[in-house]
Amino acid sequence: MTLDPTRRLVLGAAAAIPALGTLAPRIVRARASDVVAVGDIRVRVVSDGTVTLPVSFTLPETDEADLDALFRENGAEPPREFVNQTNVTLIETGNRRILVDTGSGPTFQASAGRLEEALLEMGVDPQDVTDVIFTHGHADHLWGALDDFEDGPRFPNARHVMGEAEYAFWTDPATPQTAPDWLQGLALGAARVLDTLGDRVERAGDGAELAPGISYLATPGHSPGHMSVLVASGADQLVVGGDALTNVYVSFQRPEWPLGTDLDRNQAIATRLSLLDRLASDRIGLVGYHLPFPGIGYVERKGRAFIFASG
Repeated sequence: MTLDPTRRLVLGAAAAIPALGTLAPRIVRARASDVVAVGDIRVRVVSDGTVTLPVSFTLPETDEADLDALFRENGAEPPREFVNQTNVTLIETGNRRILVDTGSGPTFQASAGRLEEALLEMGVDPQDVTDVIFTHGHADHLWGALDDFEDGPRFPNARHVMGEAEYAFWTDPATPQTAPDWLQGLALGAARVLDTLGDRVERAGDGAELAPGISYLATPGHSPGHMSVLVASGADQLVVGGDALTNVYVSFQRPEWPLGTDLDRNQAIATRLSLLDRLASDRIGLVGYHLPFPGIGYVERKGRAFIFASG
């Protein structure tokens, strides 16, 4: 049976969350947004707005004093809530305009859903997008794939791609009943979006080439089939990391801290450690979806941990 929740169920999904060797890419400043040249491939970052989560939900196993100490060590005021940027990546190669994730649309949080407006300000019409690549199926990455009426694709001429395991999880009729309480409403929304997109959604596995120089990189744990996107051209590489690394201090300096937003916390920790090591060792650029806008930079070692160095 295909799930088709009403608009009220989709809106309710937001309430289900507690109150809330390679060369480095060349970074070129432009009026619309930062432009990263990865060999012959151009990458720009567009903001969909922000989403807010309470600290108690994001870090359920972390002592408040430890969190305060981490932020103060970095000269930052300890947070009482996390206001997360949502950095959507636009990749331009040949005649392809490829979006990595689509933001949340207008029904998740009032501070988000700005993607289409931001693209138009850059001179990119939704009809010009040729490909949409999803890192995973959470609301702030997937729901913006539908138009504001929620009855058709926002990017009508685009081919859409999601990881095989990720697609299977969100389209499984059992997921809304078996997922954790905070995820059940979001699962209903994800199922509805994917059902509406229908045959437009292709599935691909780890390492699959999605376009010339663009491939999937498995980074599971945050969700069952979470994928990052590897952009490579010539000697340059860049990883669009989705939610594999989400906070500018916590993810890099305390990657072993369990996150409440990760479905498999142990797997997510292992993924973070592996990805951080690879990014730092190979000097691969990073775009972080929830890092401070535009989320572009590099991973550097700091003792036994890491830091994020913005571009």
